[in-house]
Amino acid sequence: MGIISLIKDDDKLFVNACQQIAADAINLGFTMGLKYSINRKRPFETYPDIIKKSDGGGPSFPSGHTSGAFATATTLSLQYPKWYVIVPSYLWAGTVGYSRMHLGVHYPSDVAGGILVGAGSALLSYKVNKWLNNYSFLKHERH
Repeated sequence: MGIISLIKDDDKLFVNACQQIAADAINLGFTMGLKYSINRKRPFETYPDIIKKSDGGGPSFPSGHTSGAFATATTLSLQYPKWYVIVPSYLWAGTVGYSRMHLGVHYPSDVAGGILVGAGSALLSYKVNKWLNNYSFLKHERH
């Protein structure tokens, strides 16, 4: 999005790209902070009957893949509030969350935590962006 916004000289697309980057950064910070402060073992480590079908790195809670997917889906849904953006975005994010459980690398609560962290990060980024845009000294034209 960011590169396309520069090529097309599209200020709205540039702001949207920056908002997505901010949501991803906030999400990564919260996710990694929670992962290493809670330090939950992965399901395949706790229950030997669970077959690990993918590599899971680091602690389990919250699911980083899920939080990233929901940060993206929520950001897109807030920026482009049309059903044809919202529905596919959340369907995709939901399949990411389901896949983490199916692969044996996350508990359902890890995925639920990832949903909350990801969507919350996107909402926070969106609200901060709106707040910053209310200040006239930040409004300028890019050339």
